[in-house]
Amino acid sequence: MISWTVYLLFIIGLIAVIKGADWAVDSAVWLSKSFGIPEVIVGATIVSIGTTLPETMISALGAYRGSSDVVVGTFLGSILFNTGTILGIGCLIHPIKIRTKDSFLKIGSMIGVLILFGLLSVDGTIRGFDTFILLALLVCYLVMNIYVSNNNKNKDQKHTYDKKQLVHEIIQFVVGITAVVLGAKVLLDSGEQIAHAFGISEAIIATTMYAAGSSLPELVTSLTAAYKGHSGLMLGNVVGANTLNVILVAGVSSLISPLSIGSQILSAQIPTALLIMAVLFMPAFFNKKITRIQGLLAFLIYLIFIINFALA
Repeated sequence: MISWTVYLLFIIGLIAVIKGADWAVDSAVWLSKSFGIPEVIVGATIVSIGTTLPETMISALGAYRGSSDVVVGTFLGSILFNTGTILGIGCLIHPIKIRTKDSFLKIGSMIGVLILFGLLSVDGTIRGFDTFILLALLVCYLVMNIYVSNNNKNKDQKHTYDKKQLVHEIIQFVVGITAVVLGAKVLLDSGEQIAHAFGISEAIIATTMYAAGSSLPELVTSLTAAYKGHSGLMLGNVVGANTLNVILVAGVSSLISPLSIGSQILSAQIPTALLIMAVLFMPAFFNKKITRIQGLLAFLIYLIFIINFALA
């Protein structure tokens, strides 16, 4: 029997994640409009870096302890959850229109780094030169986003803003992201204790609690954005988070300690992630949108994967 304080912490963590995401989305949208930056750029950089912190922290700690399963399971599980659940459900709430070359470039980059990670993992480990490649791609990714952001500004349009409002929005964004990250940590820890108390197996906890729990920031932030009609921010957040899960989370973790890659990663998790991405994005290259049907299919594929993984 666990203490009532664990349930209280679970509720506090949930409230912190939801309210923090609301503040972060509102401020990110205000900043993007004030500076003439496309929402997809804001989502793929500022928001996604902030919301990827839980995966980074959990994976870095796992790498320090020498637990490759925690590291790889966390960030690959997060990619699966982000794409299958967040984008899947997000598209059910509000279908996504993809109109710009920047969006397709980011989608292609996300798919490309995941395929690259699979190729680097063929020998069963990520270390040394593999780590250098991932971190070099991280630097290129950030530079590319800054370059694209500058080139997408409407230089003829003057964007004015109140300095006090700017300070307020920046503070609100920082507080919001902090609440999301800390709230997710509290929610994850307390949720894991509740799961153990009810006799849920270790396999299910490892597959769902760490991956889905560390993706709570992306989940709440993205679904909040979808509900408010900012589908570009939702897409940018998920695509950016998935990309950073490979080049930031895996890169930093393998820098701390070499990562061992099990055969199931190459035979099941990476192919499933690529299948979900194909369902969501391949039709979009032709019709420029992600429909509710595609979102539903992506979500169902994710559910089938999780059930098969838990029963294996």
